Amino acid sequence: ASSSSTISFNTHSGTHVDAPLHFCPGGAGVADLLGAGREFSPLAILDLPRTGDAGITPDDLGPLLPAPGDVSALLLRTGDWRRRAVDPAGYGFEHPWIHPGVPDLLRTQLPSLRIFGVDTISIGSPLHRDEGRACHRAFLCGSPPVMILEDLDLSDPRLAGHGFSLHVFPWFREPLDGIPVVALAEHRRAGP
Repeated sequence: ASSSSTISFNTHSGTHVDAPLHFCPGGAGVADLLGAGREFSPLAILDLPRTGDAGITPDDLGPLLPAPGDVSALLLRTGDWRRRAVDPAGYGFEHPWIHPGVPDLLRTQLPSLRIFGVDTISIGSPLHRDEGRACHRAFLCGSPPVMILEDLDLSDPRLAGHGFSLHVFPWFREPLDGIPVVALAEHRRAGP
């Protein structure tokens, strides 16, 4: 006798990555961009406290960005993750969102950027659907495409500043538009 299991879930559940195929017809899928896993280094982690229905604009984010350089991953810690356990409906419906002008700012300031992540359920909000779609398209369909990591746990206070690498491992290696991932930040040590 044997057992057989079936797994069924939305590919944009929990901590997940959005690939260009999510919004760009003919865009690259998860397998194309991540394979079995990929390291993004250097990683910058920024603190920009926001909660509830708060748009994050280029003017909000610009002064916090590192000097133009080779940052390949940027994570934004709003602190809204605290609401996940105590107010799941609010966390999923009324949360900070990213303005559609942010991707252009990031491409200009950080030309090596390939992945952008947030500690909110999405970069778009159900209260601002048009802006959310435009922001997804700006990240994913622009050149070069910037993948989006959503619903990250960035609660560890040691996750601040620079000196990190980001490792992203998809659950499945398929040509999908998104997939849950394991995302790990590793502090890079200086010297031998």
